[in-house]
Amino acid sequence: MAVTTLDEQENLEIANRWCANKGPDWELLDTAGRGGTAPVFTVKSPNGLLALKVLDKEFSVGERGAETEKRIAKQVEVIGDHDCPFLVKIYDGGRFEDRLYILMNKAEGSELASCLPLVPRNNIATIIDQVAQACIFLRGRGLCHRDIKSANIFVSDDFSHATLLDVSVAREIHDPMGLGTDHGNQLPVVATSRYSPPEYLFRLLPASPELWHAVDIYQLGGLIHDLVMRSEMFEAEYQASSTNRYRFAWIVATQTPVISSEDVEPSLLLLGRRALDKDWKRRSALALEDFQRSKENQKKIGLAAIGFLPKRSAGDNAVEHPAQLRQQVLGYAQNLDEQIRAYQRDLGITSIHKITAGPREHEQVLNFEWDLPAGGDSEFQHLHLRYQIAPVETPEGWAMAATASLSGHMGTSKRSVELDLPAIAFADNTADLMFSTCVGAVGDLAAMLVGADLEGK
Repeated sequence: MAVTTLDEQENLEIANRWCANKGPDWELLDTAGRGGTAPVFTVKSPNGLLALKVLDKEFSVGERGAETEKRIAKQVEVIGDHDCPFLVKIYDGGRFEDRLYILMNKAEGSELASCLPLVPRNNIATIIDQVAQACIFLRGRGLCHRDIKSANIFVSDDFSHATLLDVSVAREIHDPMGLGTDHGNQLPVVATSRYSPPEYLFRLLPASPELWHAVDIYQLGGLIHDLVMRSEMFEAEYQASSTNRYRFAWIVATQTPVISSEDVEPSLLLLGRRALDKDWKRRSALALEDFQRSKENQKKIGLAAIGFLPKRSAGDNAVEHPAQLRQQVLGYAQNLDEQIRAYQRDLGITSIHKITAGPREHEQVLNFEWDLPAGGDSEFQHLHLRYQIAPVETPEGWAMAATASLSGHMGTSKRSVELDLPAIAFADNTADLMFSTCVGAVGDLAAMLVGADLEGK
């Protein structure tokens, strides 16, 4: 077992003594890894292999140690040995000698952050679904993880099973003080900055269930980013800002990471973009359940009901930006109209389409209307897909904002749903991102439109 520093040597010796104190059937086998606050050791026990986390001294003593000890006690009490297969189990925790420790189950596989380029595209939705289930389990116990990221997730060697680790900074969502860390003028960020939304990074919102829900959604969006883009979020910016963390914090707070791929479902790309929306209210319209595969199945049923099939890649259709804003927006609208019509034609749908000026300045409205063949499986007729696109000025420059809506008739009644989409900055790939975002939204809209009919099926 290689040891490189005196601190690591001390951690190792304490872990060995901890095992000796437990009895002859306990043995330290190796160092499984290291986080920001502690090494994790593989331990042989009478019940098989376990993971022992021995916190560094600086996190075990003084005021910081006292707060951490309270958190560990709460983890053992509230999380403990549970039945969620996608969340680390906490068997024991407390103080040994002058160190705090946590005894957990040993997750199979390896750290997701270290193998992002190897994850098969077909496994992305499974991993997201499983981590979302872990979040739902924590929410059911009144907790927010606060540090969901690929470095805190282990995946099995075949990428079929994910385990969310490191619940050491989990926060009770109904506790305004958080074990004393948010009292007075103390407003710490107990998380990883690159995976923290601006309202939490700068503590712009009070501690509340609304804040912690917004954090959960954003961090699940960060996970989608890492899996789709095959790299950790803001990695290049993090490396470039190693000597200026203020610059890095500004980038994290103001720049929206790109999530784009031709071999990932458009609806999944849109989900990630919506989850990383800097507007916490708009982001919070998402639920944790939206990240589960069952939600994707609802979308597919909805897509079938309106005549759409579930997948098509965006393709290379970048456009040159005219100098004038009005012409630029019109160019985006015409490009989007053409791509969606081509997409529908490939699905066997012939729609009546038109582009009109919207009520807002420079706004363009795209309309697609079609009927399904009589006698089919769908009860819907006269479907109307509508996109309102308009430019918005942000601190980083111009971007395209969009609202998508879908309506359909069932007999004499009409049903209509609407969805605000995340803004897309003007860039060389704006047209492609708009297409994948707008097409990705159809699954969400379709699921919403037929949602009432899905109950019990």
